[in-house]
Order: sequence, then C-alpha cells, then structure tokens
Amino acid sequence: MKANEGQALIYERGMNGIIYARYRDPPHNSIPRWIVGGAPNAFCPGTSIPRPDSWPDVEDVNPDFKLIQKHPELQEKYKEYLELQIKYQAWEKVVGQP
Repeated sequence: MKANEGQALIYERGMNGIIYARYRDPPHNSIPRWIVGGAPNAFCPGTSIPRPDSWPDVEDVNPDFKLIQKHPELQEKYKEYLELQIKYQAWEKVVGQP
C-alpha cells in the first residue's frame, strides 16, 4: 500500500520484527495497518503468515493429508486448527488488522 502524501504515519514493530505502518489521523486512521518491512525470516516460507519466535524454521507449510487421514486424532487436531484460524480471521476483520 502506498501512503497518501502528506499524511502522518505511525510505525509499529510487531511480532518477529515485522514493521507495520498505519495512518495517525482521521479519516485515514480507519484504514488497517500494512506491512512495510522487517526481518526476512519473520514469515513462514511461501506465505504471508508471520512466524512466531517459538516456531522452528518451517520448511514445508503444507499439511501431510495422507498422514492426517491415517490418524483420527490428527484429523481432530487439524479441524480444531482450521476452526481457530477462522476465528482469528474474523477477529482481525473486527479490529482492522491485515
């Protein structure tokens, strides 16, 4: 996103050193913040998902569906994960996060 010329910005350092920008003043401050920079390893490879510090380096972000299908307990955990992701996405829309 390109900043509107002449509008003051606020920069925020988020998780893993990701840097966000957002507008300071109305009416532009209702626009959600956006990523402007940060550490190159701050995201899961191949995604725009921030990588928490507690995660090891993730090589492959795709689940192993054959393994999940063989183990019912993994199926349940994966369903819980997907439901939680939907809740996070809804929360981000409510609070205006990207």
